[in-house]
Amino acid sequence: MSKEIPVAIAFSVVSNLLPFKALAGDYDQLFIFGDSLSDNGNLYRITGGTIPLSPPYFQGRFSNGPVWVEVLGSYLNIDANDTNNYAAGGSTSGNTNVLSESLLIPLPSLSSQINDFASAPVTPSSNALFILWAGANDYLIKPIEKRATNTQIVVNNLSNAITTLINKGARNIIVPNLPDLGKTPQERSQGTADSTTTAIKSHNSNLNSALQEIAKNSNVNIIPLDINALFNEVIDQPDRYGLTNINDPCFDQKAATICPNPDEYLFWDNVHPTDRGHQFIAEYTDAVLNAPVAIVPQAEIALHIAQRQAQLIDDRLSGLHNTSQTQSTDRWSVFVNGDVNLGSQDASGHHPDYNYRTGGATVGFDYGVTDKLAVGVALGVVNNETELHQNQGDIEIDGYAVSIYSNYVEKNFYSNAVISYGNNDFDIQRQIDFDHRTATAKTDGTQFSVNLKSGYIARSGNISYGPAFSLKYDRINIDGYTETGAGSLNIKVDDQQTESFIVSVGTQAAVELKTSFGSVIPNIHASYEYQFAPTHRTITTELVTQPGIPMRTQTIESDRDYFKLSAGTQILFSKNFASAINYEIMLGREDFSNNAIKGEIRYQF
Repeated sequence: MSKEIPVAIAFSVVSNLLPFKALAGDYDQLFIFGDSLSDNGNLYRITGGTIPLSPPYFQGRFSNGPVWVEVLGSYLNIDANDTNNYAAGGSTSGNTNVLSESLLIPLPSLSSQINDFASAPVTPSSNALFILWAGANDYLIKPIEKRATNTQIVVNNLSNAITTLINKGARNIIVPNLPDLGKTPQERSQGTADSTTTAIKSHNSNLNSALQEIAKNSNVNIIPLDINALFNEVIDQPDRYGLTNINDPCFDQKAATICPNPDEYLFWDNVHPTDRGHQFIAEYTDAVLNAPVAIVPQAEIALHIAQRQAQLIDDRLSGLHNTSQTQSTDRWSVFVNGDVNLGSQDASGHHPDYNYRTGGATVGFDYGVTDKLAVGVALGVVNNETELHQNQGDIEIDGYAVSIYSNYVEKNFYSNAVISYGNNDFDIQRQIDFDHRTATAKTDGTQFSVNLKSGYIARSGNISYGPAFSLKYDRINIDGYTETGAGSLNIKVDDQQTESFIVSVGTQAAVELKTSFGSVIPNIHASYEYQFAPTHRTITTELVTQPGIPMRTQTIESDRDYFKLSAGTQILFSKNFASAINYEIMLGREDFSNNAIKGEIRYQF
């Protein structure tokens, strides 16, 4: 049987055990550097199939199944031909391999792996994902007199390796810290658990500081993994993760025996995890990569809320132009209008798919300063519920906005202006596949909008029609927040801000029909709109347990132009009392849809 068949079977088993993965981004290449935790058979091939002995080790991996980087690659849909794994068992962070002395042959170290990559005629793509995980062997080497005692030297080796990768073109680099190696069967059995635990704490602290410095380069995205926190969570609650043994190795090398239930063991041998442990790491890593994806809709929905508030008032003013009746001499007017918006966004790259429902109401008063000019003030409230697909979470927003507006008419010409400011409260839940965790957070945000619209209304009998031109500016801010409830997967999200500047050119037409109960005015509107503001932005997050290391996620560029069509009816029961209903649809934006139903009543006195 060929070697590829067992590997394929193993990956099939893994994919059936764990949820379907998607949306971790547009990574198209994978470069891996490290030791036995990431070695997919390199040392086995170098040593002529002698280390590790296979079986009982799986196909040259230092475990009983695929290692975590292989599982992660399948989650990210990165083809095997686009995966470059340099990792080799026994590698230290420097220029040695802990197995070289006993085998009497030169073996790869992290330094040689990095040098091989740096000298290779390969240019990584801007969407390539790099993984660098090393340092464990520096603290596990035997005899213990050879172990690293200065953790800063080990961290410096890692920093230098990362710098070399960056100089070669790496832009997205995963850097895990080390689990508590003092809790491995080897360290507990030989009485070095406490000293090793102390060394690992120092190593991880120094590594965090080093990554903070590297992450100051805004052109590089450092993605830290808190494997230490992950393994402590598993060890503290093994039942939660389906484990029954977190202390002993499944494969007892001295007795040459293998446990019958390896999926219930954390350790395969004295230092390496079982394939179940590797699955935990891959699942956790995928969750870290996917975390910013669930943040993307927040600013988009907030911008939609800001736009609809100003639009509701603009619709109220536009309705005044469709009638041929003489303007009422009453100067005061009050209106109440509301809307329900239903929309959806399809998934693409770093963009999740979601559905949303937005509903709200606005109450306004205006005063006719002259026969040509009216000014007013309005208060609106809104509620939005957004559901992210693939069980990624949901967002609920409650907000209000205060607006001032004006309407000026000069014969057939008119001009409207709306200025609006509001506040929104966010209630956020982010669902995580790994361990079925839920991260929650609350935060606030503000919105500011300015709408300017001018047009011309021509009348022919009971028909009115004409062009309209408008400028729409919106800006939203969402305060930064910190999640709770998801343990090592909680993230801190920086302040978010986005802007919109839309130019709209359209036309409208209406016909006034006299009836026994008043005038009925069916109307239609069509407009072409173009977005001049940037349609992409950067979302900055960081793991709560890895502070100071920002992960930067670039959202996709969305369509800039689209059409809006609407149709409705206005009923004038008298010069003082009227109502209206309207349906609006957005067309031409790829992967996005929005439908709105609006209604209004108004009274002059």
